[in-house]
Amino acid sequence: MDRRYLRVGFLLFLAVVFTAGLTFATLELPSYVDGVLQRVIHTPGGDSHADAVARLKTELFMAHYHVRALGYVGFLLLVGLIVAGFSTRRTGLAALGAFGVMLPAFAQFAGVMFFLAGLGILNAIWLPVLDVSYELQNWGLVIRAPNDLIRWILGFFGVHSPWPTIVFFTGAGILVFLLGVYAWLTARARGKGVADFWVYRISRHPQYLGWILWTYGAFLLIQLLRYPRRSWGIGASLPWLLSTMVIIGVALMEELNMRKRHGEAYEAYRRSAPFLLPLPRLVERFFAAPFRILFNKEQPDRKREVATVVGLWTVLLMAVSALFYAGGLRGTMARILPAEASAGGIHGLAAELAAEENSRQQYHLALQLASFGDGAVEPLVAFLTGEDVNLRVVAAEALEALRSPRSVPALCTALSDSVVNVRYRSAIALNAIGAPEGEEALLVLLEDPEDHIRMEALNGLAALGNEGVLETAQEFLMAEEHWNRSGALGALGTLGSSVALPSVEDCLSDENEGVRRDAVIALLRIGSPAARQALEGATADEDFEVRLYAKEALKRLPVG
Repeated sequence: MDRRYLRVGFLLFLAVVFTAGLTFATLELPSYVDGVLQRVIHTPGGDSHADAVARLKTELFMAHYHVRALGYVGFLLLVGLIVAGFSTRRTGLAALGAFGVMLPAFAQFAGVMFFLAGLGILNAIWLPVLDVSYELQNWGLVIRAPNDLIRWILGFFGVHSPWPTIVFFTGAGILVFLLGVYAWLTARARGKGVADFWVYRISRHPQYLGWILWTYGAFLLIQLLRYPRRSWGIGASLPWLLSTMVIIGVALMEELNMRKRHGEAYEAYRRSAPFLLPLPRLVERFFAAPFRILFNKEQPDRKREVATVVGLWTVLLMAVSALFYAGGLRGTMARILPAEASAGGIHGLAAELAAEENSRQQYHLALQLASFGDGAVEPLVAFLTGEDVNLRVVAAEALEALRSPRSVPALCTALSDSVVNVRYRSAIALNAIGAPEGEEALLVLLEDPEDHIRMEALNGLAALGNEGVLETAQEFLMAEEHWNRSGALGALGTLGSSVALPSVEDCLSDENEGVRRDAVIALLRIGSPAARQALEGATADEDFEVRLYAKEALKRLPVG
């Protein structure tokens, strides 16, 4: 057999092995690591940010293990790698930082609820962002635009499934990466300093292009996962945007190095092949506009020029995300258009919601309607009092998100609705608003035949400081179901009255460890120095979480 064919086969084999290994490392390895971490590291169960109690438990866990400090250090290290890579032209460091920035997004494949469990520990890296504002993660949502456009076009042909775009981007990414690795190995084998053939004719950086396409497909796949919005820490859009922009910067830096090393040979190649994707000349000039405006040139010659332009584009894309995607396009337009235009948008969306039959789509349309602000109260209240049961439910959910005091009277009326879920969702919305005007209606709701509705009324009244809930809370503390006992403890913690101390302390000996955990949390929230002895006893509890919460509670309890 011709040695040339043997070499081609061997190089292709190496490219396939490398690509398959990288694919395995980014798909199967996270799942394996997640399983190991879940078995080795004990973390609280449940939704880590479902309510005030869950958030407090999360904070106590993080404080006990110094998770926030570790997260800040990790974040600064990644930023340091990126800065060092650009400042020293060691692009491998910047690429490593970009990969680290993207890692927490893969934590969303972990099958857990607590956002730091298993592979979710990677979310700690993004705590500096989440601590500023959880909504900052929405500043990357502009990356949905390519997928939205493609799916909109496919819709004209009757294709509404998300899978075609997921398969396309992931498949194209793996294929381009494989061809890029093979061409690069072939160039090395031939002793060529510049790889300028095959896939390098359609992209000067096929490996980076493949990685970008593949991870975009992974981002789209993550959107199909059903997980609590808050429990998973950082979403995937902002990490993907920042990681991709760093990778683009790395590619531009590598071009500076190649031009310096190979001179005219690389310049000739650069003029013959597109940077990442074959794009129309007009589009290329649009993306190169900052170079012309700021530096009066078509391409960068210095690393500071690369950093400036990549940083500028990153800020612009984040700004577009914040303005047009974070709160929904319709909601954004409602804030910037004249009142009459906003009213037209509200009425149009309300009509669309009234005609919609799919319950899931009704929910999303109702939330979009709520994004218009107080102007949406009237149509949502109309749905809340209408004939359609499901529209009454989604209207209550939208009013919870809107949290307008103007909706309080209608929500109070809805507390007597014949449908259980309408009463329940209306009580949740009323509690989210926290208006004292709803206190009387919530008192009536304490007599509701449904335990979970009575519990919601109990929580709402406790938040309003009504000590009349003590008797009802005591009834729930005697309930057979442990979740009712835990719910009552949560309400007593919210009330914060030292009158409840004896009842709460008695629950430290409950047979259910979840109730004992909630008893410790309730004692911390009440904040009475008289609870110190009971908490000291809880530090010897057989349950790990009870001990952890008790130790952290003692640090926070005021000295009597």
